Amino acid sequence: MNYAENITREQNPIKVQVYQFFLLMIRSSCITFLILIGSVILAVGQNVGKIDSLKEALNDANSYQRYEIEFELFTEYFSSDADEAFLHVSRALELAKENHDSLAIVQSANAKGIYLKEHGDISEAISLFKETLVIAKVGHSTDAKNFKRMEIILLNNLALSYTLLAAYDKALEYNFESLKLRELEGDAESISIALNNIGLVYHELLDYDNALIYYEKSYHVKVENGVTFDLERSLINLGLVFNEIGKFEKAEAKLKEVFRLCEKVECNPDILVEAYHAMGKALLSDNKLPDAEIYLRKSLTLSQQIDYPEYTSVALYWLARLRYKQKRLAEAVEFLDKSQVVANEINYRKQTLENYLYYSRIYTDLSDLKKASDYKDKYIQLYSEIFNADLLKNMSRIQTDYQEQENVKTIKLNNEVIVQSRMLNWLLITVIISTGLLGYVIYRNYRKIKTVNQALASAKRIIEVQNRHLDKQVQDKTKELVDTNETLVKVNDELDNFIYKTSHDIRGPLASLKGIVNLAIMDVKDEKALGYLSKLDLTAEKLNMVLTRLLIVNRINHAELKPEAVHFESIIQEIITLEMKKGVPAKIKIEYDVEPDIELTSDREMIRLVLENLIDNALKFYNDSLRVESFVKIAIRSERGKVTARVMDNGVGISQMNREKIFQMFVRASERSETGGIGLYLAKLATEKLGGEINLVSTDEKYTEFIVQFPKRLQSIIDKRKDERDRFEQERMQVGKLKATQPPDLTFDS
Repeated sequence: MNYAENITREQNPIKVQVYQFFLLMIRSSCITFLILIGSVILAVGQNVGKIDSLKEALNDANSYQRYEIEFELFTEYFSSDADEAFLHVSRALELAKENHDSLAIVQSANAKGIYLKEHGDISEAISLFKETLVIAKVGHSTDAKNFKRMEIILLNNLALSYTLLAAYDKALEYNFESLKLRELEGDAESISIALNNIGLVYHELLDYDNALIYYEKSYHVKVENGVTFDLERSLINLGLVFNEIGKFEKAEAKLKEVFRLCEKVECNPDILVEAYHAMGKALLSDNKLPDAEIYLRKSLTLSQQIDYPEYTSVALYWLARLRYKQKRLAEAVEFLDKSQVVANEINYRKQTLENYLYYSRIYTDLSDLKKASDYKDKYIQLYSEIFNADLLKNMSRIQTDYQEQENVKTIKLNNEVIVQSRMLNWLLITVIISTGLLGYVIYRNYRKIKTVNQALASAKRIIEVQNRHLDKQVQDKTKELVDTNETLVKVNDELDNFIYKTSHDIRGPLASLKGIVNLAIMDVKDEKALGYLSKLDLTAEKLNMVLTRLLIVNRINHAELKPEAVHFESIIQEIITLEMKKGVPAKIKIEYDVEPDIELTSDREMIRLVLENLIDNALKFYNDSLRVESFVKIAIRSERGKVTARVMDNGVGISQMNREKIFQMFVRASERSETGGIGLYLAKLATEKLGGEINLVSTDEKYTEFIVQFPKRLQSIIDKRKDERDRFEQERMQVGKLKATQPPDLTFDS
């Protein structure tokens, strides 16, 4: 202590006390900081030391030991260095294959799949999980216990991966398969995990009733068997469902219980991320905005710290919804943009779907109707991809399969016969009523389409008459033409919208009908009844194909063309592969010849649609005579400044009467047609969309040949159409000005 300190203490005791306090704080902080730094250095040093020793051990290790070391290096690097982790798990998998060690292959391949899934390459992860699952199932004969356990893990990883891709039917199928294996093992903790995952799928599907059922089953299995693993997550999921069904108090109570448990025993960071998110979401739904923002911010910060991208995207989305409630729309858009960036990186389709819907809502409020419409269209397209008829059919089948297995365990044979008889009666009645309703809907829609077609024909006749009689009066002619064009566009839009809505409206009851028929087929024992039901199912499937084609018409009409370099060979190979999967008779010989170095800049999907329908048409109407060697020949050539595609076959042919209207909608050249005469209409519609031409000719050998000519540069077609639209818009504006400057009609009735 020096002299200056003595003077200070004597002159101002209060300052001396403050000085001592801060001096003590500084010394304590320094000590704490040194201890912390020392701990970190020690931990890092230990980790680095372990990694170095493992790498050193690789030098003298044999092949089996190298596998174990590489796998351990993967676990050491997993949370710190992604590139190194991937390198070592890949080496471990290669060593397992060299050693022909099936269990090691399964373990390392599963680990590599988890890495791929965690880093956003979900499709590659799924492929690896599927290949490995086959090996795990085969390995039961050598080591049943370990391979069975790995099979359960792989099924679980497949289910979670498909959930992220919004392929919910696949996710549910693998979850139920996993549940069956877990129930055979009788492990309560394992069963509760599967039940929770099934609830998660229903939650993503917005089926909150079923989600609540499986979440509660999972929670009760844990409580009844004293399982503490993931108990917090079960409470979080229950809180989320209660929030969705409007029971906010129950939701908040469940989530508060989570935080109490985390105070007693430190929870994993990912649990806290989900708990913060769930509480923020519940408070937001209950309009407690300041508290909601606190929890959502916590969820966002922690998810970014621990690299949990799914919840980073979700937290940003809910912060956008919070800003929307606060009328801060610009900030809401910023949060949505950030959410979408993360969702795109990990291919999180469910979050992308929700983002599109909220973009549309915000831009509507901002009066930016163009962006609002674009995002609404994106939402509708993605929604139809995720929640399609196949998904509903598969969901119904999967749930039915599982429920049947449960019934077999609990119902005796005699009661089962009685119940099945009653169900058969009700199902037959339901099928009859549904068939009648379906027929009525189809007839009514046919009448509406016919009326619209008549209106279109009438409008065209009016335009022709006006064009003949209004040559001398240029302004009147322009005005009438613009008015008529607007009417025609409106009618075409209404027809297009009608076809789209009608197809969607019919697919709902059609999916229900097929579900009922499938149930009936499983339960009915009478052969005659089974025959009727099979025919009804086939008819419904054909109708579904027609509706799908009608939706493609809508998609073509509204498609935004994207010019790109088109490679015909890859497109043709894809189509042939697809046709092979559908079943091509062995007697048909398919040949294709693509001229080298063909340059075509066009829309690849439209080109594929044209070729797919022409090739499918040729294969469908092949000549089944044993004396005829059936063939389909495809040729792509560059001719007279255009690219020409020719599809020729020696099938049953097309009569001269049908040739004139073969490209019209609902025209069928043969009874073999299963798509209601829409395939060639789609080919013509897509060709015209690309600015091309399609024709049908007969060769000298009486073969059927379709010739399609595509312009080499699609951009010129797009520019030309844009110029036409601009010119039409200018004419419309001029007509509007003429109407505005015309003097008012001052005549009165006498």
